[in-house]
Amino acid sequence: MKTSLPLVALSLLLTGLNALKPLHVDDTTYCSFARQFAARPLDPYGHTLLYFSDPLPALKVLAPPVLPAWWALGIRLFGERPVLWKLWLFPFVLSFVASLATLLRRFAPSSAMPLLLMTVLSPVFLPSLNLMIDVPALALVLASLALFFRSSDRNSLTLALFAGAIAGLAMQTKYTGVLAPVVVLVYSTLFHRLRLGAAATAAAALVFCSWEFFLILRYGQSHFLYHLTHSPSTIEVKLSLFPCLFPILGAVVPSLSLLALLVGRASGRTLLLAVFLAVLPYLPIGWYDPVLVDFGYDYLPLTGTLFPIAGVAVVSCLGLSAWRLLHPRQGEPMLPAFSTQGRTAWFLILWVVLELCGYFVLSPFAAVRRIMGFTVASTLFLGYYAEQYPMENRPKRLLTSLVTATILLGFGYWVVDFVEARAEQQAAYRALDRIREEDANAVVWYAGYWGFQFYAEEVGMKQAVPLLDDESAQLLPPSQFHRGDWLVVPDEAIPQQSLDLDERDMKFQDTLSIDDEVPLRTLIYYYSGTPPLRHRRGSRLDVRLYRIKRDCIARLPR
Repeated sequence: MKTSLPLVALSLLLTGLNALKPLHVDDTTYCSFARQFAARPLDPYGHTLLYFSDPLPALKVLAPPVLPAWWALGIRLFGERPVLWKLWLFPFVLSFVASLATLLRRFAPSSAMPLLLMTVLSPVFLPSLNLMIDVPALALVLASLALFFRSSDRNSLTLALFAGAIAGLAMQTKYTGVLAPVVVLVYSTLFHRLRLGAAATAAAALVFCSWEFFLILRYGQSHFLYHLTHSPSTIEVKLSLFPCLFPILGAVVPSLSLLALLVGRASGRTLLLAVFLAVLPYLPIGWYDPVLVDFGYDYLPLTGTLFPIAGVAVVSCLGLSAWRLLHPRQGEPMLPAFSTQGRTAWFLILWVVLELCGYFVLSPFAAVRRIMGFTVASTLFLGYYAEQYPMENRPKRLLTSLVTATILLGFGYWVVDFVEARAEQQAAYRALDRIREEDANAVVWYAGYWGFQFYAEEVGMKQAVPLLDDESAQLLPPSQFHRGDWLVVPDEAIPQQSLDLDERDMKFQDTLSIDDEVPLRTLIYYYSGTPPLRHRRGSRLDVRLYRIKRDCIARLPR
């Protein structure tokens, strides 16, 4: 993989923007693993976490080792400095950008840079990096594939083994990386490189299984097998992923349908209709997004019916593009089925299908990060399509406009997600300031996870652990509240442990509202649910403050 100044600059931009954002969503969970790796590298899962209201051994919380181990090295080098932790992700980001650029140069050399910018700075990737496992895992997947394709060109067993080892690391960064050796086997079958494909797959399996074997020796069980056998996914959950796919696609990758129509030389009217379908859901979302159905715990906004239409357009345009590539119009050259071009077309189509299947098979719930691989594979496929039937000057100018619009949309999502993360940080800081105004020495407890948990602990708050009904599950001692202590509880926007807020034990004191001028929100829908962007109702985040009236033990609600 060749790197150049533009690729380094793009990687620095993505890394730097991520470094500006406070810790967010699952960052705090992975931080606990990184700290354990840093403190006791030979006992990486030897701690206990409060997972919602249940104390769990760390091995039972899903966190493959590669990112926590890398983060642990950052902790040893820089200490407790979140900005430097995020800058420490630069090698993963550079690998992601350089590998994707390498693949685009291979399959779509004439439009590689525009498609690279459109993908990296899209709403799928720009807000998603955080300190989470998804982008690092994809970075390693793409690096392994780029290296395997080179090994195939050179018929090099050494490069194939190296590519397989990187795929094994990708699998131990996020288990969805298992698709990497599957894609390798598809490619090696189509291009008669089964020896190299088998070698790469064996190397990936060796790297992956070596770590699991170490965990079996250390803890008596495999982290992967535990989560495979204890997955909460059911047929109902998998079926629910189907309708969730379309609003996600329509919200974050409407560019794919427009790109497909551009490379397919669609008429001006068809392009205008596609633009209308892509833009329509965003028209009401900034100022008013009426609720069509209120479920109590969730609601269906108007955009929840508009984004799926744009998502159906994405899938339809990709399917039509695949058909057109394999069955060209009259007067267009046919790709011979057994030629290099024909096999490449089939490979890219199958890769898109594999990523789509992976969304359903490997996803426990819907989220934008579940379509990262699908986005990359679809972009490579459409770029290859454009390579077979080069675009004229007008479509090229429209492609520039499409890239610009996608980047602007990506930055819009990043801004909204930034203010969401900042609100969690501000909530912890302002809550402590408010309490210190009244009692400078009081013990302060908190409920809540995500970035709020990190910053609550940073300012000295203590996590409230409830007493469980099942004593055998009480792996962490329940919190003992004392008269005069304080308890900080964010609203339901932040997942949290359940606590009994009995008025006999504690007195409500105040509510702090964290607000801003941005009328949109990404929590929790960008990270779990649909549609990923919604109109904000009420304040950004509310935090309730309670004063403990008498000594008591933290308990679950009666």
